Amino acid sequence: MAGTLPELFSAAVRRDGASPFLTYYDDASGERIELSALTTANWVAKTANLLVDEYDLESGETVAIGLPPHWLGVVWALSTWSAGAGLTTGDSTIAITGPDFGLRGSRETIASALLPLGGRFREPIPADVHDYGAEVYNHPDVFVPFDPPTADSPAYDASTHADLIAAAKPITERVLTTTSLVTPDGIGTLVGVIAGGGSIVLCRNLDEAKLDRRIADEKVDRILEDN
Repeated sequence: MAGTLPELFSAAVRRDGASPFLTYYDDASGERIELSALTTANWVAKTANLLVDEYDLESGETVAIGLPPHWLGVVWALSTWSAGAGLTTGDSTIAITGPDFGLRGSRETIASALLPLGGRFREPIPADVHDYGAEVYNHPDVFVPFDPPTADSPAYDASTHADLIAAAKPITERVLTTTSLVTPDGIGTLVGVIAGGGSIVLCRNLDEAKLDRRIADEKVDRILEDN
């Protein structure tokens, strides 16, 4: 078993990089996006480069994610870990927020408009907030950490990388959930899927009338109960 979450994810990319890893639906907007492990890795590398090169994120610092259930939450979690930093549910050095601008970091705040393909805001945003969609595409899709995490590095609040990996139950199936994968209730699912080679259908604003058809179309093996 890999010692850190980036190592675990890199193994998943090597093992089955072209297969679906994360499929995201928003039934309010009609958005659907499917990311393979390899495509996710490209987004992770771009975002990690953004965090390190533009916002000076260093090993041991903290990042908070204030997003609804969304595929970018997964990208930001993996990017944070890749840079050697940890996720926190408390005060953070850097924060990523949605279009409500409801979360702020002590040094930097980045916002996503949550538009398809991570698109930039179409209207002006606060002067002290960076537009993720306007900046991320300028960065390369290969990331080499200066100070990578170890198994004992903080990964999520008081839990280390080793703690999260040991606690997660490997998931080999294709599972459907409406729970954000970067919350305390969802982080185990994310780590479990990476460890077990499964995949996730993440639904925001789920229309229950579409559930049976979605299970069939996406070949879902199991629905995860919300906590």
